[in-house]
Amino acid sequence: MDDLGKRIKNVTHELKDYIETKLELTLLNFGDQVSYWIGKSIQSLVGYTILAIGLIFGMTALAIYLGEVLDEMWAGYAIVASPFIIMGLILVILKPKAIVRSIQNQILAEFINSLDEEDPIKELPSKENSKKEHN
Repeated sequence: MDDLGKRIKNVTHELKDYIETKLELTLLNFGDQVSYWIGKSIQSLVGYTILAIGLIFGMTALAIYLGEVLDEMWAGYAIVASPFIIMGLILVILKPKAIVRSIQNQILAEFINSLDEEDPIKELPSKENSKKEHN
């Protein structure tokens, strides 16, 4: 009976170690995913900001050029601004659901791809395996 008690105690101790290791691994994987998404978001934000600044300077230059060609500065700015105003009104008034769904699908696909890139855990090391490796 004493041997059975020791074995039960050993199994419960190993189960406790397994659960603690699994919990720690899950937290590390979650932290890795969060840090990946934060880094990717910051990179995208910086890239889109630089692109937007370039677009603003380009559109301003085009507006000045068109204003000089037409001899009316306001006309150059109106011509350049009109496509942006029209697109903005369409997006604000119509609120196309297809665009929202497309963005959601793209974000979901990127998230799933990032999860697939992880190496799955094949086997957690146990104390017995680590003792054998050390000997």
